[in-house]
Amino acid sequence: MSQAVVVGGGITGLFCAYYLAREGVSVTLIEEGELGEGSVHAAGLIEPTTFYQINNSKYLRDALSFARRGVLRFKSVNPRWLLSYIRHFGETLSPEDTELLGNMSEYSIAEYRRLGEEDSAWCYTQPGLLELYEEKRSFEAELDSLRARKGWRRVERDGYAGGVIFEDVGVVNTERFAQRMAKELVDSRVRVIHAKAERVNLDGEVEVAGGTLRPERTIVAAGIACRRLGVPITAVGGVGFRLSVEGGRRREERPIIVYERSLALAWFDEWIKITLGLEFGFSPPKPKTDSVLRYTQRFVGQARLIDSKWGFRPCSPDGLPVVGAKDAVVVATGGFRLGWSFAPAIARRAVDLALGRGNNHPRLSRYTRKLHSGTLT
Repeated sequence: MSQAVVVGGGITGLFCAYYLAREGVSVTLIEEGELGEGSVHAAGLIEPTTFYQINNSKYLRDALSFARRGVLRFKSVNPRWLLSYIRHFGETLSPEDTELLGNMSEYSIAEYRRLGEEDSAWCYTQPGLLELYEEKRSFEAELDSLRARKGWRRVERDGYAGGVIFEDVGVVNTERFAQRMAKELVDSRVRVIHAKAERVNLDGEVEVAGGTLRPERTIVAAGIACRRLGVPITAVGGVGFRLSVEGGRRREERPIIVYERSLALAWFDEWIKITLGLEFGFSPPKPKTDSVLRYTQRFVGQARLIDSKWGFRPCSPDGLPVVGAKDAVVVATGGFRLGWSFAPAIARRAVDLALGRGNNHPRLSRYTRKLHSGTLT
């Protein structure tokens, strides 16, 4: 293959274009906004052994609990997503599926490490993660679920029921990483079209900016827009705040998650990143910024808001990645709350399919069986 188009310039699309260019393919990347714009709101936690499978009773109980606290909100969902969620509710991962997802996580971690060693501007470190629990019941449930897992230890924290430290969690500065990726693509002569892709056909044709591109293969890594092609994806909005600490700088040893609030904090050289949001819907999330910043003062002290960004997390019916091919089109989406953690592995599999290496994997491609041509607008 000599020519390919990648639709979508979020973190998965950036990795797709990056891998294709490294294979010597002439790449055109289509993204309406700035590269990485839809992904940089994330905290950038890279979790190697966590799978957010959501089509089960445990996640549903947690979701209802989050909803009662006002942390999770249901505004709207893709009807096809809901039907598929119900149809596959209660399914468990086979040992083969668990091994697959574990291998994908390991691949992604290895890639972030490689890129960080290659150039410090990639801004990847592995400080671990402290997950705090406000309620004793949820803390005990977490401890029970971790009994068979390695690489964690229990800790105490004043004002909380308890905490767990995961030593293997990494973190990436999402803004700096997206900027570095953009530079890498420029250096690799990837052509970038800043426009919205209007239509994608199964023969690979892409209508954009009043014209039609006819590559040999097209990878659609356009997040929630993949639902327009028959993939049952729904949108979960998230928000990220960047803070500058005023006066004495308070810095935690590692990133922090407050479980019951779905709140994450990560410390970087230039700023502190705070993210939250589990808002199912297709309109921009509207967090209670003042109350969030007041709560986070216990971790950061007095701080100044630099800016805030939001984006949609593409969520499959089981919350896991979706990668599948049909005719000349490959779809790469899903990932939900682990979009950054899975992005390199999702992109690698999508690129391999585009290059004709291997076939659709039953687990990853099961939501792409009805893939069809469609408009993305």
